Amino acid sequence: MINIKADAAVSAFGNCEDVMDYSQLKRFAAAARSGLMSGNDEETAYYGFMRLCALAFVSYDSIREIMEEPQELRIAAFKEKCRQLSAVYGGIFLQHSELPVPEQLFDEDGAAARLTALPREIFRMEGALGWAHQGFNSPYREEIAVGLKNSKRLEAEKIAAATQLFTPMWIVRYMVQNTLCRYLEAHGYDISRGELSFGDGEPSAEKLPPEEITFMDPCMGSGNVLIYAFDVFMELYRRCGYTDKTAAESILRYNLFGLELDERACALAETALRRKAAVFGAEAEPMVYELSGADPVLGSLADSGDLIAKGGKSAVIGRLLQKKYTVIVTNPPYLGRPAMNKELSDHVRRRFADYGADLFSVFMARCMDMCADDGQLGFLAPATWLFLQSYEKLRLRIYSEYELQTLIHFEYSAFEDATVPLCTFTMGSPRKNTVGTYLRLAELKGDMEKQRQMVLSVLSGENMEYRFEADTEDFLTIPSAPAAYWLGRKLLRAFSGQTLGEIIHVREGLITGDNDRFLRRWYEVSSEKTASAAGEKKKWYWLNKGGDYRKWYGNRDYVVNWENDGYEIKNFRDCRGKLRSRPQGLAYNFRPSVSWSQITSGKLSVRFFDDSFMFNVAGTSAFPNDEKELLYILGLLNSKAVTELSAVLNPTMNMNPGDIARLPVPPRPEDMGEYEDLIRENVAICREDWDSFETSDGFERHPLI
Repeated sequence: MINIKADAAVSAFGNCEDVMDYSQLKRFAAAARSGLMSGNDEETAYYGFMRLCALAFVSYDSIREIMEEPQELRIAAFKEKCRQLSAVYGGIFLQHSELPVPEQLFDEDGAAARLTALPREIFRMEGALGWAHQGFNSPYREEIAVGLKNSKRLEAEKIAAATQLFTPMWIVRYMVQNTLCRYLEAHGYDISRGELSFGDGEPSAEKLPPEEITFMDPCMGSGNVLIYAFDVFMELYRRCGYTDKTAAESILRYNLFGLELDERACALAETALRRKAAVFGAEAEPMVYELSGADPVLGSLADSGDLIAKGGKSAVIGRLLQKKYTVIVTNPPYLGRPAMNKELSDHVRRRFADYGADLFSVFMARCMDMCADDGQLGFLAPATWLFLQSYEKLRLRIYSEYELQTLIHFEYSAFEDATVPLCTFTMGSPRKNTVGTYLRLAELKGDMEKQRQMVLSVLSGENMEYRFEADTEDFLTIPSAPAAYWLGRKLLRAFSGQTLGEIIHVREGLITGDNDRFLRRWYEVSSEKTASAAGEKKKWYWLNKGGDYRKWYGNRDYVVNWENDGYEIKNFRDCRGKLRSRPQGLAYNFRPSVSWSQITSGKLSVRFFDDSFMFNVAGTSAFPNDEKELLYILGLLNSKAVTELSAVLNPTMNMNPGDIARLPVPPRPEDMGEYEDLIRENVAICREDWDSFETSDGFERHPLI
């Protein structure tokens, strides 16, 4: 047996991993890929490089010893060292060991030499293999991403590479501390909750033996979630009086379970977990399984019965998928429905239809299916599930079956490797307390290290403006039940009242089918041919076409060809005779309205239009019944409160008629005199500003003259 010093194990309870700069390791891995791909196939290059990194991970000095050998003996020495280590660490040392070692790996300026120039501390960190793996694969992942942008569906063999995203260790700690540690504390164990704990769990009468507490990561990647959970279980067993060796063996045999579609990442997870156990003299085999052999497309989403029927290793995986787990923590893959290949898309439609907007929401539903009745769940996932209507059924299931206990909402661009806004959150079953704690960092500019520092600050009692408490019961008052945790109870409960769509008509307008053909700027056509009111026998009519962010008045730029009551547009067809235009909302043309741009800059801005205007789909409009109602609605929709509420109903750049129609409207006060005067004044000020530019039809002279 190969001896390993106890100090080689770095406890994830420490903070050193958070501040370690992994960017140089990722750059090193990407550069190594470029060099090793010269004269080698991708598989040979990958396994040569990752075995080198794994050697640094478990026996750093061995690389220096190999480099001291004559160059012609280095590859043989490397292969022999990997053979020896495979008996203890398996995984990456054992997988495809028949592959040749790239000759340039141990050149004087090769990857091994450059590796030894990196800070040694990098390879003492638990996440080193995962970062190296992601760095090596990043060029390939970027290539796949380009294909997805070009609307290509993802082939089975590319799913793993395209959807893998390494979870920073501090987020791992947050998830595990607020699921596993919370569970243990609630069940009577004296356990360290850690610096990222949000609070205490409710005590429970039942105290299970440590061996009966199960922890699953069904999308484990290189295993960093399981690695940290190992440390928590080690503390648990020690407090229960177990020896370190027995504890380590029990953890791998009874407590930790992992599944992964990528055989390479799974091999790294196995090696990392074996390293953890080897520190304590234990040699148990980790219960981690790669899924490509069982089902290379569906992975953890496969039907357990189908896998069991296959027998062998597939049956083992099938039985794992049938089990209920005490704690499930994972960073699921992110992949929209349009990018799914046919087999995956059909399976999602058949088995997870209510949650099929994205692969991550499918996995969330799968994890809920696998969670024990009193279990805990933790996720790192796109924040879109909090708000978008396509995830409504997922939200409703969570609100009805689970306590949404904690959540951290990150700034959009904080996570360098993700192209979507992310959040991490934990929840527990059964549903008892509906009030959760939320940290809103969405406006906090900065990378993940800045986000981490702010989380620690808030949890220590500072910067409490980022901390919110909300009751999921209040979310149910909002149409489609978005998790608008930051609004406060008063604003949330405003949604229980009357909506705008119940008071006035909200409509989409004309679609011409070819704006270049039918629309002009007002100054591009003769004023003699431009109508100033409905019913005039003219060719051009004023058109509200949306436009830039502008409140109260403005964006009066366009006219539309509506000659002969729009005959040409109404009969505009393609070569097959199909109508290209959509002459909708015509009954609402030439009526006073309040209007907003369907495509916004991110915030709602509403303008007044008089009865000389038509409107198209980009200038979506609402039509009050009289002037008093128009002024009231115009002022209300331009208020700060409605700006917040509209962002909840649709957090994207699009503001659809249905979103505005669902806005709550408080009863109109009887005395509106002062309010109406202020609205008229705002309109007048903005009209004067609009007319001060030559592009306005109301322009008379420049304000500085």
